[in-house]
Amino acid sequence: MTAAIQLAVGRRETVVRQDRAGTALWFLLGPCLAYLAAFAIYPLLYSLRLSFTDLTAADGTGRWVGLQNYRDLIVDPLFWNAAMNSAIMVFGAVAIQVVLGTALAMFFNLRLHGSAIVRGILVLPMLITPIVVGVMWRALLNPDWGLINWAIGALGFDPPNWLGSIRMAMKTLILVDVWQWTPFVFIIVFARLQALPQDVMEAAQIDGAGAISTFRHITLPLLMPAIAFAAVFRAVDAFRSFDLIYGLSYGGPARSTTTLSFFSFQNGFEFQNYGYAAAVAYMMLVILMVGTTLLLRHVQLRSAHAQ
Repeated sequence: MTAAIQLAVGRRETVVRQDRAGTALWFLLGPCLAYLAAFAIYPLLYSLRLSFTDLTAADGTGRWVGLQNYRDLIVDPLFWNAAMNSAIMVFGAVAIQVVLGTALAMFFNLRLHGSAIVRGILVLPMLITPIVVGVMWRALLNPDWGLINWAIGALGFDPPNWLGSIRMAMKTLILVDVWQWTPFVFIIVFARLQALPQDVMEAAQIDGAGAISTFRHITLPLLMPAIAFAAVFRAVDAFRSFDLIYGLSYGGPARSTTTLSFFSFQNGFEFQNYGYAAAVAYMMLVILMVGTTLLLRHVQLRSAHAQ
């Protein structure tokens, strides 16, 4: 009888402890869930509903139009121009960042004297807010009093019209993005490079492999997971980039740097066509989901190959 009472008391204490643990869990997670619901889930669902309406500042009724906004997008040349600019921005900037970041990682892996100080300076651009980077470079590239144009002119060359030329504007945007975010790729690849097994490198040297052969057949395959991760992360970030464009070129000239994110901003906050702007944002979401899925499959394959 005593054993049965002790067993019942033990079960009761276990239940009480579980209830207390559950209460503490909800007490800790409650504010996070409330914040997530208020500032993430609700805006996401509201903007989805908004994309099926014709809500504008002139007409606040927001009548339900179904897929009409998405049909308009398909035939809108401005949308396709923005999509093309986004693709150029993503592929151009990320490709250069991956190559330069990997090259810098390999260079600093040589452990030259004073490299630690240079590494610290190298990562400073990625610590600056992109809108500040855009405004700063806009001032530096000013055709009248910009420091860079002055330096080019002092060397006897004719400075290009960085932001006023359709031919140069996108190249300038990519150049500034590369300047800011190459350090990110460098950090990821350099960290992976420091963790590579040295016995493999030593075995390759003993077998007579040269520096180029070792890099091509051993170092690069081992670095591919880190390179692919950095490329995917930067591709997603470059695709949704807005603040750099806002501060640097404001989508111009002649919409040559208007990407999908800036196109959505213009429709929502300048033209005040809120339903259409929401449709653009959700088209971006679909493109991003499809592209990320394909890229992650590629990362998985490369990781398995590296192993």
